[in-house]
Amino acid sequence: MTEIIFEYRPPAGDPEIIFENRNLIAAVKPAGLLAVPGQRERDSLTSRIKNRYPEANPAHRLDMATSGIVLFARNRETAAAFVRDFKARHPLKIYAAWVSGIVRHDSGAINYPLAKDMERSRLLSAPVQKTDYVSGKPALTFYRVLKREETAGPGRTLLLLYPETGRTHQLRAHLAERGHPIIGDDIYRNPGADRLREASRGFPERLLLHAAFLRFRDPEGGSLISVYAAPDFPVIPDFQERLLRDLPLTGREIRD
Repeated sequence: MTEIIFEYRPPAGDPEIIFENRNLIAAVKPAGLLAVPGQRERDSLTSRIKNRYPEANPAHRLDMATSGIVLFARNRETAAAFVRDFKARHPLKIYAAWVSGIVRHDSGAINYPLAKDMERSRLLSAPVQKTDYVSGKPALTFYRVLKREETAGPGRTLLLLYPETGRTHQLRAHLAERGHPIIGDDIYRNPGADRLREASRGFPERLLLHAAFLRFRDPEGGSLISVYAAPDFPVIPDFQERLLRDLPLTGREIRD
């Protein structure tokens, strides 16, 4: 097989800062920008943040194709606290995504263990995941339906996603395995790629996945901090209100 190399053309501009104090920063990563420097490319959200805050380091990451909130620690104590909290799955992360097809259940869980697909990872120069019940690591995603549209080919559904675990490409791999790939996904689209393109009509040409909300504990003082960033693709008029309504403590609480 021939290796496929993607051309890196990140959007220009300084990152949007939505929250900061002396210990941490919450920034918004646009789609198409690496979260951290790569092997071939040095430009990233982290390098741009460091231009203004040299001491800042990311507490977690987003895929290059995904947009949304990324936390940065400004000192070692905060970084260590974030490592503990993310490992213990304390922060509540909520994503918005448009997926191909009509998701019938109003809420539910996707529970497929994931392992790296070595062949496709080499081919695509990306950390591609696959469902693997033998050697895969546990991966759990909860979802809630916000809107269904049955007019565009196979139809499409707007979801809120609550990852309970944080595996690489978890949301993308889970939804594709369930038969509802995220619109704009060039890696996990299934053989029905024409149906996926049909579902994407009227949307920007990007992965329609956005980290919209993050709730975490301030390492200094212990108070809860919530940050929100609106998606840059069409959602619904009352999206923020719907996201915040009956906000769960964890993803598990959304199940029927």
